Amino acid sequence: SPPDPHLAQATNFHPSRKQTDKGAIGIRPRSSSCQATNFHPSQETNSNKGAIRHSPPDPHLAQAPTPTHPRKQKQQQRQRLMAPPSSAEPKNLYLNKLNVIVFLTYVMSAASVAAPVVLISSIAHELHGKDETESAFSAKVAGYATLGTSLGKAVMGFVGDSMGARRTMILAFSAMAGGLVLFSQGSTALQIGAANAVVEYFNSVHWPCSAILVATHYKDDGEGLEAGIFLLSLSSRFGAVTSMPLIALVNTWLGWRKTALWSAGFSAIGLISATVMVTDAPGVTNAPQGSRLSLTSVIKSLKAVLGNKVWWLVAGAQVGNGLIRTSERVVGSFYSETGGVSEDTAGSLTVVVSIGFLFSVLVFGSLFTKMGNKSKVRFVSAMYLGCILCVMGLGFLSLPFVPSSIFLEVALTFGMTSLMGVQYYQVPTMLASTFGENKGLCSSYIDGVAYGSTSVVWSGLSWVVKQGDFGWLYGWSIVAFTVVCAMILCNKFVKQFWAVEGKGGQERYAKLKSEDTEYDNLVGEKEEQDV
Repeated sequence: SPPDPHLAQATNFHPSRKQTDKGAIGIRPRSSSCQATNFHPSQETNSNKGAIRHSPPDPHLAQAPTPTHPRKQKQQQRQRLMAPPSSAEPKNLYLNKLNVIVFLTYVMSAASVAAPVVLISSIAHELHGKDETESAFSAKVAGYATLGTSLGKAVMGFVGDSMGARRTMILAFSAMAGGLVLFSQGSTALQIGAANAVVEYFNSVHWPCSAILVATHYKDDGEGLEAGIFLLSLSSRFGAVTSMPLIALVNTWLGWRKTALWSAGFSAIGLISATVMVTDAPGVTNAPQGSRLSLTSVIKSLKAVLGNKVWWLVAGAQVGNGLIRTSERVVGSFYSETGGVSEDTAGSLTVVVSIGFLFSVLVFGSLFTKMGNKSKVRFVSAMYLGCILCVMGLGFLSLPFVPSSIFLEVALTFGMTSLMGVQYYQVPTMLASTFGENKGLCSSYIDGVAYGSTSVVWSGLSWVVKQGDFGWLYGWSIVAFTVVCAMILCNKFVKQFWAVEGKGGQERYAKLKSEDTEYDNLVGEKEEQDV
């Protein structure tokens, strides 16, 4: 018999439709009426002819869920582990798995490269030749290390973008472990210096690769990006400050050769961390952000970075910042000549530079991350001014008629370095995060310009400080002038980058950078959008 009209209306039944295999009425709802068949036995429908109670829908009508492929399930699981928390969920900006993994990996890199620095004095005492002093032996090894760092910054910046950060870090940790093994077997300044150069060369790539990881995972999360960069900056000084005393202690027990082999374990831990836990992007193990390495891609990347005016602002500022970062090269001599302490004591006091930068990132870097955009601009200016005053204070204490005070010199050195961590570590990395597939090259070349320029400046200052009683005053005055120039360049960038309030300021600044337009146009665009 024909179906009841009320039932037909409720279930979109048509008399011409066939039944299913099991005898149930073959009800196939239209695309927009799927809910019409989802009746519950307790539900009733009123009509002109009375209420009709409907039976539950045929189970065959429910759409079966699409099964997830096992590989897709693994990718989703890894994405949940590695990706920063979404904005819809309560999140910890600092202690999530991504930040912890990047922090641990870079700490192992910093610890590995610290081993030759700690062991060089023991090596020089044992192996220096009859016609050379221990200082000359150490200077040769240090020269090879500087060469390795410079070459690494120039060459390896491309590799992280083209191969992917994860693969590059695996390669670098493997080479660093091998370099430390060769270091432990050296017997001449050339052999030990070459092995140290290998360690420094491959260590130079870890900072750009870590910056790539943080920027890629926090692509659409400005707060998370700043928090990730803060922890990455902290890992650099934390790894050096904590590993150096430990390596020195092990050296007293095992000797420098076995200690160098033992230090290769830091690289092994970093290798395991990079292999097992690091992914290039959320849910993707290996995802190079740049094109395959070739002459064309290299030229294109160089044009994108070196042809950008904003990049030169930050690179120029990094020269002055780098002078404060590398001031540990001269503060030992400064203490021994003007502070009235022995050379050994002065050398041990140079650790205040690392402690100052660690304090800067830990305290001021954390405050900087939590500040509003306009407050960040004022904060950077205030830190530069305080640093300049500390540098000039060191120059004043070097005057012959001023009583020597090693306590004041150490305190001013701490103040000088503790007011530079944000500008040296966090500001350049924030710029690199806007360079698309050239993040690693941008970060690497900023450091390369800083290393190369500061080496030249310190070489010139080594001659200046020997010019009579006022030599150190002239030297610190030149440093202060360089920091003033860095403040001008950095403030120009910071005002553009962080002056746009609200979410998306960095993204809009990336557009400003790429189109090379004026900042006022960007502000006008934001006002129009608000209206």
